[in-house]
Amino acid sequence: MKCIGISGTPGTGKTSVARTLSQILNIPHIDLSSYVVNNNLYTHYDEERSSYVIDEDKVRVGIINLYREKGPMIISGHYIEIIPRDIFEIVFILRRNPLELIGILIDRGWTYQKIAENVEAELLSICTLNAIDEFGEDIVVEIDVSSKSLDEVVQEIVNIVHRSKTSSRGISIDWTAMLSEEDLEKVLKFIEKHKA
Repeated sequence: MKCIGISGTPGTGKTSVARTLSQILNIPHIDLSSYVVNNNLYTHYDEERSSYVIDEDKVRVGIINLYREKGPMIISGHYIEIIPRDIFEIVFILRRNPLELIGILIDRGWTYQKIAENVEAELLSICTLNAIDEFGEDIVVEIDVSSKSLDEVVQEIVNIVHRSKTSSRGISIDWTAMLSEEDLEKVLKFIEKHKA
């Protein structure tokens, strides 16, 4: 078995899912954001976006070396597509209803501008599209985590990993089609009001 990737916009539960999956499958978990900060693999801190700008080449080399040393790992992060495809068995993209996501990110104390940018990315399937661009549709699987418990999400992933459940590859979640007109309008108004 190779590595398992867990990606998605902030607020979809990547870290919690990856940690629990790591315990169940008994393989190490690497959180890309923590790994970058702890190993100084960034070029600078972007004050406006309140985030580090990563040095992709250094991160890529570091993860490849970790994989050679440790073997299969759970790798989580919203920019997982910078890691080479050949170390991944499968990549899961966690998706969350944009209205739920707004509430979660507000509870985290994020600025409305940053929330609007991330909700727009979720609405437009940006994490999935980035993963498909880099890895191809055959190893990318979306998981709808909306209104599900951590245990339910992890069990769904474990079932897919162990092939006791089939999965749709590529894009299977389209919030613009799945949300009611009223909910979609709320999301779009939020984005329009708060995005820079």
